[in-house]
Amino acid sequence: MAASGSVSIIATLLGLGKDQAFVDKFALTNTPTKVHYNYRQQAVADTEEALDLGGVSTVDLIVLKAITNDATLDATFSVTYNAELNLPEGEICIFKPSGTVYIKNEDEAEQVTYEYLVIGR
Repeated sequence: MAASGSVSIIATLLGLGKDQAFVDKFALTNTPTKVHYNYRQQAVADTEEALDLGGVSTVDLIVLKAITNDATLDATFSVTYNAELNLPEGEICIFKPSGTVYIKNEDEAEQVTYEYLVIGR
């Protein structure tokens, strides 16, 4: 049996008049052949670091959670770091990068602890 990947998203908003819900599920377009999970703390505060992809050369999806402290992400890193996504402590983001992914703490002098899952080929 070939591997497959899917993502389910359920978002609800209560207390602002009519309750709102957004529910969606989608399957990954490509058949994943590699996966990499990591749980780590940023090595040096205020210094961006590349996400270790663990041998996944073509990334289809990254799921990343900031465990402690706030983070920013650059999913198209080239020469200098450009914070494209803000990830508050305790929150999760799901994205498909279009380049090298770097992570950095958002608040000065803090080191972000995070976990992530890389799915691809």
